[in-house]
Amino acid sequence: MTLFPDADTLLQLVLPKLLRMTAFSAVVGGVVGGMVAAVARRPLRPALWGSFVAVFLFGLLPIEANPASLIGGPYAGLWLGFMVLMLVPAAAIAGAVLGLISAALPRSPLHQPRQRAGITLAGYLISALVLTVSLSPPGISVRVPESSGSFPLVAEVSGIESPPLDLALSADGHRLAVLSVRYGRQQVDIVDLTTRKQHRIRNLHGKPDGRQTLADILSTLAFTADGQELVTAAVEQVQVRTLPEGRPRLRLAGGEVAYPMADDRLVTLASLDASAGSPAPRSLQVWDLSSGRRLQSLAADLNTLDRNTVPVAMSTDRRLLAFPHRIRNDRIEVWNIGEGRLISNLELEGRQGIRALAFSPDGRQLALALDQTPPLTIWDLAAASPIRMLNTADPVHQLYWTTGGLLAGYDGAIRVLSVQNGAVLHTLQLRSPGPSSPARPRLPMQPSSLSGDGNTLAAHFPGHGIGIWRVGQAE
Repeated sequence: MTLFPDADTLLQLVLPKLLRMTAFSAVVGGVVGGMVAAVARRPLRPALWGSFVAVFLFGLLPIEANPASLIGGPYAGLWLGFMVLMLVPAAAIAGAVLGLISAALPRSPLHQPRQRAGITLAGYLISALVLTVSLSPPGISVRVPESSGSFPLVAEVSGIESPPLDLALSADGHRLAVLSVRYGRQQVDIVDLTTRKQHRIRNLHGKPDGRQTLADILSTLAFTADGQELVTAAVEQVQVRTLPEGRPRLRLAGGEVAYPMADDRLVTLASLDASAGSPAPRSLQVWDLSSGRRLQSLAADLNTLDRNTVPVAMSTDRRLLAFPHRIRNDRIEVWNIGEGRLISNLELEGRQGIRALAFSPDGRQLALALDQTPPLTIWDLAAASPIRMLNTADPVHQLYWTTGGLLAGYDGAIRVLSVQNGAVLHTLQLRSPGPSSPARPRLPMQPSSLSGDGNTLAAHFPGHGIGIWRVGQAE
């Protein structure tokens, strides 16, 4: 499936490059063409025209059509300067000389302004085509593999050029949002897994001149409960975007993560003051999604360097939110966000590192992934006490709870565990098989997302794309 070239590619990439090429070619062609005509003592116009066309097509087009031209930074600047010095002077001089020679031929069609205009127009059309083909990103494709079993792979999404920064599934699991970076610019692709149609959002930055701030560089994505809006969280701001255009409807003072809840509520992590010498405690803020009004602040200290390490869980019905009072703490609070009240307080034995939390499908129990043994503990929320402990071989980095079991994210795989005894029921392998070595470094878990109904899981498979698994049973 290829949807490009589209209007964004033409307006944001191709047209600016053509205008820049035109201005630069006019300046260089005017200077070099004038000098060559003066030295040769020939008419000025053919030399100017020949130098302009040659610089445009042979000096600048190879540079602007190279994807490296979209990458910023000092190394890209050095490459650009080297290529300009190598191609542009030679093209300008050669074009001016050829223009004079062609004009001097008795039957040359270049004597007529109409012929020169036609050649110039053809050059623009060729350049636009070359720029469009070379700079347009590949279309995202959705493949439905043959799969069976209790946890089948139901779709494979490919065409994302860089590893995704984050994934989000809609509540019904039919749409997938992918946050990625292409040539230094963030973009969000929304893929309908049923119709296999793709929509790309590029208007992610609020600055008209394209400058990025900590309020613009996105970290995470989340669909609202009705799927009509997408919530994007940057370091110092959270945006609520109306789909499909993706224009921000609300801009809220939050950062890094956001949790769309039931009853038209949104929970965000408090914004981070990057200029502060010592960061203040980061609480959770509750907002009204309709008006953007802040309703409540939940006291917590969730400072973290990586949004993947924020251990916050949301129940399947989006009414309950669980979080530790601190990242390393002995207390976990469970709140009913719509009612604005604390419903359970889980007291741990000693201060333990809390890696991840997950509600049971019915919202009555909570699974805790801890740094210490046993790494997995099941708590009853009504009694506020542990009811089961599950031993696992490795620390758990990500945790989900579905009707099919506990989905525990380890190094390079997601294992489906029995809630009763922790036995491995199935393994969703997220890395190509290869020889194992004790010296192989443990890599961080790739982005993943569970749909709101708890039936569909999306996870990045490095080198292969994004896998979509059926991990729960539809009610």
